Amino acid sequence: MGIVYIIGHKNPDTDSICSAIAYAEYKRQVSKGCYLPTRLGEPNNETKFVLDYFQIPLPTLIENVYTQLSDITYDKPLNITKNAPISHVWDVMMKNNIKTVNVVDDEGNFVGIVTLGDMARANLEISDNFSEFVVPIENIIKTLNGKALNLSGSCFSGDLAVAAMKVEDVEKRLSKDTLLIVGNREDVQLTAIERKVNTIVTTGDCHVSDRIFDLAKKNKVNLIKVPYDTFNTVKLINQSIPIHYVMKSRGLITFETHELIDDVKEAMLKYKYRYFPVLEKRKPVGMLTRRHILDFDGKKVILVDHNEKTQSVEGLEQARILEIIDHHRIGNIETTLPIIFMNKPVGCTSTIIYSLYKERGITPSKHIAGIMCAAILSDTLIFRSPTCTAEDIDAAKELSKIAEIELDEFSKAMFEAGTSLKDKTQQDVFYMDFKEFRVGGHKIGVSQVNIYNTDLAPLKGKLLSFMENLRVQEGYDILLLMLTDIINEGSEFIYVGNHRDLLSRAFDIEITGDSFYLPYVVSRKKQVIPKLITAISAL
Repeated sequence: MGIVYIIGHKNPDTDSICSAIAYAEYKRQVSKGCYLPTRLGEPNNETKFVLDYFQIPLPTLIENVYTQLSDITYDKPLNITKNAPISHVWDVMMKNNIKTVNVVDDEGNFVGIVTLGDMARANLEISDNFSEFVVPIENIIKTLNGKALNLSGSCFSGDLAVAAMKVEDVEKRLSKDTLLIVGNREDVQLTAIERKVNTIVTTGDCHVSDRIFDLAKKNKVNLIKVPYDTFNTVKLINQSIPIHYVMKSRGLITFETHELIDDVKEAMLKYKYRYFPVLEKRKPVGMLTRRHILDFDGKKVILVDHNEKTQSVEGLEQARILEIIDHHRIGNIETTLPIIFMNKPVGCTSTIIYSLYKERGITPSKHIAGIMCAAILSDTLIFRSPTCTAEDIDAAKELSKIAEIELDEFSKAMFEAGTSLKDKTQQDVFYMDFKEFRVGGHKIGVSQVNIYNTDLAPLKGKLLSFMENLRVQEGYDILLLMLTDIINEGSEFIYVGNHRDLLSRAFDIEITGDSFYLPYVVSRKKQVIPKLITAISAL
């Protein structure tokens, strides 16, 4: 099945990250597969506190889900070491009915490719002048189905000689760099040993005397016995040459597993090769052809705590969405196939996920229960948010018992950690929890920052300047920053844009400056976005 990425929304909050972790753990317990919780940005202080408190590592950061070569299926490669004899490579190709193999070094790193055409051309072009090559003795033994009677060296590079003449004539052609092919002529064998040739190959599976064996050993001459007659031995020995002398190693087009499929397609169109090696850390892991990129499934993803494309990961259009678990309004994501879509009017995605644990009779671990409880407390503002339901409260209480935490004490510590703005820039503050919406042709951005005993006066001017620059650069109609006081249950709104009348109509108040206060408004999802939608729709 491959990896399934579980993804929360951009500018992640505690629910987004904790829901991804908790749902990944749930999926691992109820189905086979590799489920990876991920995040689309850096966690805020509150989320860091929660993960540290329950000793859970931060999910993997991903930047996009564009399809990579690692996501698609391609042919399994056949990799041959560079010193393998031509004969072995040919046998492998015939046995597996393939026309191209990769050539690798002793560490398995890619060094070239060889095709059937390369092999056929080699058989025609390679001469019997072995001085052009360094041939492992092991290759000669393997190619000729031989048996080593004595080995005194590991390689041969030199001239071939065949004992098809008088011993005096043969002797003239012998030197320490000679490989002699000879039948059962002991006189020639003795002469060759006396001249200390590199290698003697005896043909026809003929008997080799003890005298020849002892002298070969004494004079450090390789002695090999083969079953073929002299004619076929001469014909076959060229196939013992290492394949790296035949392979192509220059001008090759290879791809890495991390490369995007769109980039690979573009490159493949420029070249008429049939096969393209796929590498991972220099090692060949596949062979790619055009048919592999014509029809493919992208990355498999499950979305949690959002269902709008503008809030989701880049490249989602290339991914295959398997499920969506959310508690927000239904947005604009489309799928090509039916999926599991759970959308419930509760205050937190983790409440929905906990209900799935209960349906299956699974008790989450202390740590997973803890982060789900924290997510509910965060999203419902300790049950003060109008989005909070009885189901959220019951879930949080049950999870707190499993996690062995006291709700009031833990909530206070979590919100104190989360509302700290120490060392934060205006950009950091604005993007702590930012969401973008498109309604009736209007592009709207709403950021929400929870405050607790926090003085934002020194930052207000800088925030307004930052927001106005962002509005102009990104083409927003309205940008809002909600400064939500959890304890006193109200929010101050800082805004930029030329739609003061629209905001006045949406919230039924008179707005005179660049900010306004709404008591008992603490939920962006339930108390702000719906009112903006209604006001825009009435235009």
